[in-house]
Amino acid sequence: MADAAELPNPFTPLAFLPPDLASQFEVTRYVFAATLGAYTWDIGLNLGDDYTLLFKRRVHFPTIVYFLSRAFTLAYILACFIGAVAPVKNCNAGMVALDICLVLSQTSTALLFFFRVTAVWHPNKIAYAVFFILWLGILGAGITDPVGVRGAHIGPTMQCITTTVPKTAELTVILPLIYDTAVFLAINYRILAHTMVADSSMSRLRVVLGGKGLSIVSQALLETGQLFYLIAVLAYLVVLVLLKLPQLSSVYHTMLAIPTIALGNAMACLVFRRIKLGLISPDGTSYIPTSDFHATANPRSLPLHLHRTFGTTAELGSNTAFPLDVRVQTVVDKFEDGTEGSEASKPTDLA
Repeated sequence: MADAAELPNPFTPLAFLPPDLASQFEVTRYVFAATLGAYTWDIGLNLGDDYTLLFKRRVHFPTIVYFLSRAFTLAYILACFIGAVAPVKNCNAGMVALDICLVLSQTSTALLFFFRVTAVWHPNKIAYAVFFILWLGILGAGITDPVGVRGAHIGPTMQCITTTVPKTAELTVILPLIYDTAVFLAINYRILAHTMVADSSMSRLRVVLGGKGLSIVSQALLETGQLFYLIAVLAYLVVLVLLKLPQLSSVYHTMLAIPTIALGNAMACLVFRRIKLGLISPDGTSYIPTSDFHATANPRSLPLHLHRTFGTTAELGSNTAFPLDVRVQTVVDKFEDGTEGSEASKPTDLA
């Protein structure tokens, strides 16, 4: 074997790693670069919508969380890429910084899910409490992650590599998976309950299994953004399975987190933008056709266009023969404010 002095570049980091580990490290660089490129491209494609949200819509706390989640996720991906290709003086400090970005990205993305599910289940306080506790679980699991992650320089170079990933790191995958799955199922339940208002469970089952009913259910899930949430859930599920494979090193375990975090954030932000721009209803019921529809006295189950039919006294004309008591509901503002909306929920006599 040739001496190190005879090699063209004896201090390249990969020269100091075993062949298998060097190959994994190189694959990690490619994945980081591809993820950074894809996420940056997603930001670029949606700059117009982001401009609209920031300057042409009212900016409330959920919108601030939206932009923070984009910034934290981009910072996490960028820091991971820089750490994989650039020299770093203190590897452990760099790992802690990466994990802090990870915690901020995960919690802010989960908060977008929280806004969505609580808007769908508004004003159910039990749902609010349950999902808030789950969100706190994600925050708590993320805080413990930076404590055990360790890195080291590769040989005499300044290039860092992950050497230790603690067992508690699995919680940063398990809890978001539980949380995202719960959000997905909770919203689906509300959507399907609105879509199928048959009298019995067997009638609802026939609606789902029937061709027409199945197409209505599929349309409802697609139009309310549930497909994007499902993608985020599946991404976390795949990562959890791969983390359990003993043949994968800690390098691969770290690598898998990057595209998962980016994909989950992109999906949550996509749903948020569509809601804010009026393409998806925050309450999960508007714009959805119903199957086996029955009359109901619940104004929340009415399509959005029926709410707007009674929007102004000008549209009612001067007919005051009977008092008209309707519930004024601006679902986008309710989603944006994240509050009970006491003013909006009061019956208004338009007569």
